[in-house]
Amino acid sequence: MSRKMTQYSAEFKTKIVLEVLKGDKTINEIASEYNIIPKNIQNWKNIFLANAVVAMEPAKAVKEYKDEIEKLKAKNDEYAKIVGKLTVENNWMSGKLKSLDSKKRQAIVEFKLSDISITRQSELLGIARSGLYYSSKINEDEIAIKQHIQTIYNEIPAYIGVFGQECRSSTGHFCNEIF
Repeated sequence: MSRKMTQYSAEFKTKIVLEVLKGDKTINEIASEYNIIPKNIQNWKNIFLANAVVAMEPAKAVKEYKDEIEKLKAKNDEYAKIVGKLTVENNWMSGKLKSLDSKKRQAIVEFKLSDISITRQSELLGIARSGLYYSSKINEDEIAIKQHIQTIYNEIPAYIGVFGQECRSSTGHFCNEIF
């Protein structure tokens, strides 16, 4: 079984370090008296001595921390403004993009864009991702039939009826005669 690490309070550590600094006992004697590893006591002593300046001039340390906090708050406010601006622009742009027809929105999608996935692009544009991969098949026979119908339609003369309406009749009769 492993031993649970003992955590010591700041008051206890300070008491031990002050005992070491008195110089009456060595670090090893104090460590055996309190059942602590000597390396821990050495580390506590080094930390204590490194931060002794803060104990002598607490106002200076507090001022430095307050200055740092003010800088971070200013930076945070700047980022909040940027995020707000980008949110408004994003909402405006998505509204404008959604007013486009689906074919134009599908044409906007960039398949090789690494920053935004195709799924996310589809969500932003308000289109189904499955529609991006569909390509309609061109039926050559159907196109030929449509062209043939168009030529037949263009060859038949157009007649103007009684009411000024165009009338096409396969027999060539006027519209007013038919009706």
